[in-house]
Amino acid sequence: MILISTKKLAATLIAGLLLLPGIAIGAPDNNGTVIQSNGKLLSAMPLPAPESKRIILPSAFQAAELYGFGLQHRNASIQYSIFSKELKKVMYPQFVELNWVTGVSSPWITNYEVIKETVINPNSEIIELRLDNATSNGLEPSTLLKISLVREHDSWVITGVTTIQDQQNGASSLN
Repeated sequence: MILISTKKLAATLIAGLLLLPGIAIGAPDNNGTVIQSNGKLLSAMPLPAPESKRIILPSAFQAAELYGFGLQHRNASIQYSIFSKELKKVMYPQFVELNWVTGVSSPWITNYEVIKETVINPNSEIIELRLDNATSNGLEPSTLLKISLVREHDSWVITGVTTIQDQQNGASSLN
């Protein structure tokens, strides 16, 4: 078990830990492409990690920030690792179809920031995350996400993500 106890996590460190051999061990993709490390096959497809390798995120803020890092780097494995068991069931087929790469080449995310944290109760929070976007033509409007989180086994996990749009346009949802 890895315990992260600071309010603001070093997302790069956590993401690196998620991708260590033994945590992201998988099978060849549809093209038969595999990466070998110490005689083990590696792929971007996550498999259930043993309890001892589970990352504990003691704050919802940390979980939301790590999710932003996964979005910015188009890494579905990182995003998936923070999801609740129920959301993993929903998102797994979609991530497999995307070959564990999320996002598109343009626009891309230049920065992400938690802008609002609302405590619902000691085991439930809503966090608003701003994603700053750009294209080759320059800056694009930011995207706002509303992330629902709950405490599950002493760690915070994401139960749903909704895009916050203009009130006239409604909202789209991940789950």
